Amino acid sequence: MKNYYILPILTAALIGSLFYQIHWLLILFLVVLLIRICCMNNHKLLAMTVLCSFFVGIRTYCYVQSFQPLSEKVETKVLKVLADTTRVEGNSLRFISKDKTGKYRVYYRLKSQEEQQIWLQEQPPDHVLVSGSFSEADPARNLHGYNGWQNDRSLGIAGNIQADSLDTKRADGFSFAKIRYYLIFHTGKVFPERLASYLNALVVGHKDENFEEFTVGYQLSGLLHLFTLSGLHIQFYLGGLHLLLIRCKLVRESRLAVLTLASLAIIFLCGGGASILRAVFSYLIGRACLTFGWKISGLDRWGIMLLLLLLWRPLVFYSIGGRLSLFFSFLLLYLPHLSDNRWLQNLLFPFLAFPLLLFEFSEWSLVAGFFTLLLLPIFNWLILPGSLCLFFASFLFPLPNVLLRLFEDIFILLEKALLFGNIPPIVIGKPSFLLLMLLILLVLGLIHQLKKRQTILKLTILIVCLVLSTPFSSRGLVAFIDVGQGDSIFIKLPFHGETFLIDTGGRLIFKQEEWQKRQSKSLSDYTILPFIKGEGYKSIDHLIITHNDADHMGELLNVTEKLIVKNLYIGKGSEQDILPILKRMSHQPKIHLIKRGDVIGKKLKISILSPESSDGSNNDSLVTYFSVSEKSFLLTGDLEKEGEATLLKLYPQLKADIFKVGHHGSNTSTSPELLHQLQPESAIISVGKNNRYGHPVPETLATLSESKTAIYRTDQQGMIYYEWQPFSKEKNLKTMIAFLE
Repeated sequence: MKNYYILPILTAALIGSLFYQIHWLLILFLVVLLIRICCMNNHKLLAMTVLCSFFVGIRTYCYVQSFQPLSEKVETKVLKVLADTTRVEGNSLRFISKDKTGKYRVYYRLKSQEEQQIWLQEQPPDHVLVSGSFSEADPARNLHGYNGWQNDRSLGIAGNIQADSLDTKRADGFSFAKIRYYLIFHTGKVFPERLASYLNALVVGHKDENFEEFTVGYQLSGLLHLFTLSGLHIQFYLGGLHLLLIRCKLVRESRLAVLTLASLAIIFLCGGGASILRAVFSYLIGRACLTFGWKISGLDRWGIMLLLLLLWRPLVFYSIGGRLSLFFSFLLLYLPHLSDNRWLQNLLFPFLAFPLLLFEFSEWSLVAGFFTLLLLPIFNWLILPGSLCLFFASFLFPLPNVLLRLFEDIFILLEKALLFGNIPPIVIGKPSFLLLMLLILLVLGLIHQLKKRQTILKLTILIVCLVLSTPFSSRGLVAFIDVGQGDSIFIKLPFHGETFLIDTGGRLIFKQEEWQKRQSKSLSDYTILPFIKGEGYKSIDHLIITHNDADHMGELLNVTEKLIVKNLYIGKGSEQDILPILKRMSHQPKIHLIKRGDVIGKKLKISILSPESSDGSNNDSLVTYFSVSEKSFLLTGDLEKEGEATLLKLYPQLKADIFKVGHHGSNTSTSPELLHQLQPESAIISVGKNNRYGHPVPETLATLSESKTAIYRTDQQGMIYYEWQPFSKEKNLKTMIAFLE
């Protein structure tokens, strides 16, 4: 029977998901599938459903139960280092380790340059004795943010160990992780930095700290998937080996056995990512069908691959790479039915894949299909085979510099061409899970109508309307973004209305020796930008900088580079310190110097309560006040008690329902007199988790408690946001993390 296996396997996948993710929509799909299977009145199909569900359910249950969190204090724990996961950036060391109880990420601050060199050798330590503290990875700390807890669970990692002390040792022994580390190390030693970064990504699936910088053009064009090890690479590896085995006159069964063993080696040597597993399983299933003459439909092969993947990595759907790889491979099954023209297939693919792309990245590239069409032949016939030849040849003889330079220039040329011809992706926003499922069903309906050569106009209009419901949501929002030790507040009005960003957060920089310095990464790329894009915005109408501290304006340059900022507001008198940043901006916003009495915004009016002039210091922070949906907000930046006293003199009748506590809960701010005057319902403390300053201090917390003010903290609860709907009475503060004392 055609498509015989897919129903039992999908049922098993949904039953397995109940052990880690209960959602009413998934339960509904499960019920529909079970009704469908029962209505088919096929005993073999029913038996297969029970069997698949049993094995997937048991495997998932045992996997979920295997995670054993350690006690908060870790003392003298011996761990085996997975060498290929070792990363050294300045004085920062991190790696994945394991013992009998599970796998753990280990973080350690190197004490000296000599200690750093130990971890940069060709053979780094393979065992460590650690003492420190244990914690599980954080869930998403901001709306639309990265969920570290889910990602770790999908990889089988129980949590993080922050090592205070770390002793190393080496033990002889074989492991694929050591071999992979040697391959990565060898590539970095033999090839120029840029070329080595590309070769490691293409050959062994390792993306170093420079890879993101080199591939900006590919990211903007939606082509980063070309560097993800998948079906294209497996065809080169296993396809080439298969041709060699044919030349050796091996029979089909023997060839399949050799290919299976080789596949296992490739999985471990290439990092064992979800896309590699999916590609290897798909290849072996196809090869087995040819070997034994099995006639299995493409959809059933996909289902068997999914079953194997769930047995290998039960929480694969917790992984972004897993979700993308499975959905993309599913779509590729249907493209040949829509057109025999490969060029047209490549152009169609991004349009069919857009629901999941929006869900994962909040944006969609118009040119991804076109550039894939142009670059795929180059990758097929030049980049990938050339990279493999260079990589393997480097173990045999020294490679001429001319050849290395030529190949590196090809990569540089492609980078420049993509940046020159790039059209920025369309930011649409992140759809809800319900909307994602609906869009996927509609895309499948679209594929069905295209196969039948039926009109798709009505379905296309419905899809467009549903997609636009995300950026034009009726929800209004005031969000205190978790940016660590810093401030950033985002305000948006309903129906894609006016937007405000008050401060950008940032990292405080301390003096370090040269060897201690690590490659700087913009914090806003992981906090502010995913959130704002997830809300469906590519531009900010008003950006206000309260004062010149790095933890309030340190990400200003990156935010203005990644978003269109129309108006930038700076305290009058504080502009000299910000001038160097303004000169570096490639897109200059309109600059406004503001003071007490000024009002910002058209539909929402934000009043500047102080100061008259600013020198950019804490006590000269811009104090902002506004009201939305029957709630008043007071944001004081890092204003200290002296400035608070001045504020009370200027505005003796000042009240606020929601108060953003000054200076992250330091004892220099938040006087009892201010709280007595404001009488706030809620106080928001924007502060970094485990920060070095001890913020918020007990004194400030006690003052807030005595005033009977509800306390919200970003270090404990992640993003704190107030949302409202124009036609709803429900208006309250919400948090990302339910923190329990």
